[in-house]
Amino acid sequence: MTTHSGKEKEIEQDWDIYWADKDKSSNAVYDFLAGIYRKLVVKNILNHFVRKHFSKGEKVLHAGCGSGQVDIDIAKHIDITALDISSNALKIYKKVHGSNAKTVLGNIFSLPFPDNSFDGLYNLGVLEHFTQDEIQQILKECKRVIKSGGKILVLWPPTFGFTVFILDSAHFILNKIFRMNVKLHPDEITRVKSRQHAIETFEGAGFKMVEYYFGIRDIFTQAVVVAEK
Repeated sequence: MTTHSGKEKEIEQDWDIYWADKDKSSNAVYDFLAGIYRKLVVKNILNHFVRKHFSKGEKVLHAGCGSGQVDIDIAKHIDITALDISSNALKIYKKVHGSNAKTVLGNIFSLPFPDNSFDGLYNLGVLEHFTQDEIQQILKECKRVIKSGGKILVLWPPTFGFTVFILDSAHFILNKIFRMNVKLHPDEITRVKSRQHAIETFEGAGFKMVEYYFGIRDIFTQAVVVAEK
């Protein structure tokens, strides 16, 4: 049986491989298109909801920051601390944001911060890589480091999202038809099924649902969940 620490080590290795030498990746076409998608679609929807739910100057944790491409605009609105389990991701984040970027190496099961450290927290492309039980652990840890009344903002791929359909189709064609054994990104274990699924998940971790959005603003690619401690 894999221990919790063993699982965390596997996750760290998976993401370090994913973020290593992105410009030299064997999945260079996917990486290029994913970068465009993050900049043109995800960044815009994140900008909208961050400005809607976080006040200017608030201290906010990006828990699972990845490359940081989507943070470029909101870094002018909120005070971001960027955390990731992958040292390779943090190197890219610093290249994108410069030497003043506040980055922390750590994992979301055990955030290296005291209780009530942040006014809010956000991430995208994170929850779907974990089981429902693991998501509960993650959300409870996120709740711990957020101040009372603070919000968590999550972009969570839905079961019937547009990009989910595209990626699943690409994996099927590449691996089942052409037998290329290609893995474009770490496995997405738990996609959000519905608004009710999101409510039960976040309320189960002690949050109160504030907003749930799935619509045309990002071409039906992400479910946006906002909840309050």
